[in-house]
Amino acid sequence: MPRLAASRLSLRRRGRGEQAHLQPHGTQRSTRMASSGKLMPQGSGLVLPRIGNIPVMHRLVADDRLAVMLAKSLLELNIAVPGDWEKAECDPTSFIRITLERWIDAHGDSAIRHRFLLSAVISISPSDWAERDEARPNQLFLIVEPSDATCGCAAFGPAMQLLESVHPQLPVTFFHLFVGALNRWIRIYDYRDAEERAETLREWAAQEPDAGQYELPDVAGSIPPCMRQAVLNGGELARLVDRINGPITKNLLNVVLALDHLSAQAERPELDDDTRQQLSDCNPPLPCLLAVFAEGDSIAACFDEEAQGMMEVEPEPNIIIPFDPMDRVSVQQTFHMFGVACQTIAAASGLIDLMPGNDQWVISR
Repeated sequence: MPRLAASRLSLRRRGRGEQAHLQPHGTQRSTRMASSGKLMPQGSGLVLPRIGNIPVMHRLVADDRLAVMLAKSLLELNIAVPGDWEKAECDPTSFIRITLERWIDAHGDSAIRHRFLLSAVISISPSDWAERDEARPNQLFLIVEPSDATCGCAAFGPAMQLLESVHPQLPVTFFHLFVGALNRWIRIYDYRDAEERAETLREWAAQEPDAGQYELPDVAGSIPPCMRQAVLNGGELARLVDRINGPITKNLLNVVLALDHLSAQAERPELDDDTRQQLSDCNPPLPCLLAVFAEGDSIAACFDEEAQGMMEVEPEPNIIIPFDPMDRVSVQQTFHMFGVACQTIAAASGLIDLMPGNDQWVISR
């Protein structure tokens, strides 16, 4: 992606207004105040006593029981690094943030940042607007969501033309393998979303007295005819890949098969009814990737129109993993799922780079 956040991670405790912020690039500004030397003669006034070896900065930590227990579990599971405790200045919240950063870095951070702008947080509630469930005092949530300003984009048209020259069913198979693998973890906006939006616009326009004057997006005209072909099953695709000699085509298919296999290495947990109730007033998750067939096609137009209302109500995060920080099995499963999600997104980013006609570009909401 052409622009990246200074920090992609924050650890938020969304209770009692507490939130940790990272501000690595603060600007120095003059206060325009007189120096102490001009206000008080040198050598006069009071001097505060200092005791040697006593730190001049102290931190008050209140109600950090869950953070302490999570930090303990992460150390016992060898997910966290003991040396990071000093780096975090003995603050459990900072220690967990550093551990999250380290985990993402080990699971494809540089590839993810190339195409996606995402944020990972650990919270006591499943969204910013949801209240903490007091009946579950030991529950935390690992949440992944995109920036509210940008969305990655991938153009499939050139790659599908290349694949169609080898076999008529390869383009639709490639598309659904890619989108299906990534959709297991993050939301992809593709031609199906655009068709739904176009139908909604059509219904709205039909209720207007001058309905015939509205120009609606031609989503069907933006979908290549090859997308109407049947998807190859696993055995058919494997036999076909073995016979392909073209290095680019063979590489695209091998990588998308690896992406599909990687994505299935973990399964997202189903949210229970209580958590779903907490999210009932949220909008759908923000798309992390816009899948088009050509830059500026009707699918992109539908996205642009729909994006205007995506932030009117707090959107549901893309990934929500509830867990118990005091249960080592729960913590281990959570970080395994998080690792698979990171690796899947990283692999998808790399595959987009392999697809012809995909320069780095993003869509602003």
